[in-house]
Amino acid sequence: MNIAFAISSMAALEIGIYVMVFLFGITIGSFLNVCILRLPAGESLVKRNSHCMTCGAEIKRYDLIPLFSWLILRGKCRACGAKISARYPLVEGLTGMLFVLIFTQYDLITDGLIYPAVVCLFIAGVIVIGFEDFDTQEMSVCVLVYLGVVAFLTRVLSVLIPTAFRGNELPLTDGIIGLFAISVPLLLIGFVFTPLIYILFVSEDHKSVRKLKKRLAKEKLSEKETEKLKKTLEEKLAAIKEKGPVFGFGMGDVIFMAAGGLMFGWKAAVVALFIAIVIGAVAAVVIKVKNRDKEDADNAFAFGPCLAVGITVAALFGTDIFNAYWIAMTVPQMY
Repeated sequence: MNIAFAISSMAALEIGIYVMVFLFGITIGSFLNVCILRLPAGESLVKRNSHCMTCGAEIKRYDLIPLFSWLILRGKCRACGAKISARYPLVEGLTGMLFVLIFTQYDLITDGLIYPAVVCLFIAGVIVIGFEDFDTQEMSVCVLVYLGVVAFLTRVLSVLIPTAFRGNELPLTDGIIGLFAISVPLLLIGFVFTPLIYILFVSEDHKSVRKLKKRLAKEKLSEKETEKLKKTLEEKLAAIKEKGPVFGFGMGDVIFMAAGGLMFGWKAAVVALFIAIVIGAVAAVVIKVKNRDKEDADNAFAFGPCLAVGITVAALFGTDIFNAYWIAMTVPQMY
C-alpha cells in the first residue's frame, strides 16, 4: 500500500512539474513574440507596452494571459475587433510544448531541474531565430550572442559544478568539436566555394568581364575600339559591384550552428544539418513549383528556420538518431 501510494505521489509530482513547465513555457513564448516582432525593427523590448498593431490601443493586462487570452477573445482585438495573428498563440503553445518535451527527456529526480531548464532557455533563442529569419531573412546579433553565451556557460559550468548539471552527459570535447564540426564547413561553403563557383561558372557579368579583359590584353584594337571596350568593361564592373558578392550561407547561419554544436555536441550538430538540408530541399522544390509561371520570380528563402527545426530535433533526439544510424551503417565483423 505504501509503495503504491509513493508511486502515485511521484506520478502526481511529475505531472504537476510538467504543468508548471508548460505554463512557464507559454509565458516565455509570449515574450518571444515580442522579440520576434520588435528586434528586427530595432524597437525596445521593454519601453512600450503591448498594443494592437491595427488601432494602436494598449492591451490590458487581463488580455495578456498567454495562449488563453487569444482563445477567449477569439483572435480579435477587444478595442477595434481587428484580427490578431494566429502566430502569437502558435509561438506560445509551441514554446510550452517544447519545454515539456525537453523535460520529459530527463529523470527529474536523478537529473534535477537545472540542466533541462537551461536547454529550454537555449531553445527559446532558437525559436526566436527561426521565426525572425523566416520573416526578414535576418538574424538578430543579440540573439545569436545570447545563444553563444548560454552554450559556453553550459559547457563551462558542467565541468566546474557537474552536480548541478547532472542531466548533461555530453563530454566537453564533444561540445568543442561540435563548435567547429558544422560551422566551419558552412563558413567555407558559404564564403569561399559558393562565391568562386558563382564567379567562375554562373555569373554572366563575370564571364563578360573576363572576355573583355582578354580582348584588351591580346587583340590589337584601334583607339576607338579600345575606348568602347573599356567603357563596356566599366559598366560590367559597376553592375557586379552593385549586385555585390553572392554567398551560400549567411554569417548568422554559421554562428547559429556553432552555438548549437557547442551546446549539444557534434553528433547532434550533424543530425541538425541533415534535417535542415532535407527541409530546405523540400522548401526549395515547393517554392520553385509555386513560382514556375512567374517571370523573374525570387526563389530565395531563409535557411535559418530549417536550421532551427534541425537544432530543436537534435536537442531532443540528435545523439540517439546519430548512434542508431551509425549502428545501422556499421558492417558487422566476421569471425
